[in-house]
Amino acid sequence: MKTLATAAAAALMLTGGAFAEEVVTGAAKVVDADIVMVDKQRVILWAVDAPERTQKCHVGELLWDCYGAARQALEELIASGEASCTLKDGKPDQFNRRFGTCTSAGKDIGAELVRLGMARAYVEQGEDYVAEENEAKAAQLGVFQPGAQVDDPWAWRKRDPRNYR
Repeated sequence: MKTLATAAAAALMLTGGAFAEEVVTGAAKVVDADIVMVDKQRVILWAVDAPERTQKCHVGELLWDCYGAARQALEELIASGEASCTLKDGKPDQFNRRFGTCTSAGKDIGAELVRLGMARAYVEQGEDYVAEENEAKAAQLGVFQPGAQVDDPWAWRKRDPRNYR
């Protein structure tokens, strides 16, 4: 029995605690262009960074509501009203948000948002969605459409701390 307990503890250490991942599932609604609320938990999409609410974007000379477009795309991705999010380790931030990867209707929400060009792959967190971003660039979608002048969301926030995500 002692050997079994020791083996289980060793397996847990080797997997980095993978057995303890937390999943929230339930009714989903959009909070921001890259944040959803699932079962009373605010979840920031992991490795995804969408335009900020105050961000100014242009297509050619015309002002483009890139934030509104990204938020609408996210609304459509969770149109079923249900989502499941695997939360990353860590405690909630001061706004009770956690990072996580979410699915709805069998699709990875972050991957789809990036593939549509409505968000960037946030490589500071991981390279999870670089391939999807390359697809959006090749197809010239969303923030990569011809004539689009869109600052990277992380650069937008850095210039003015009030643009905090």
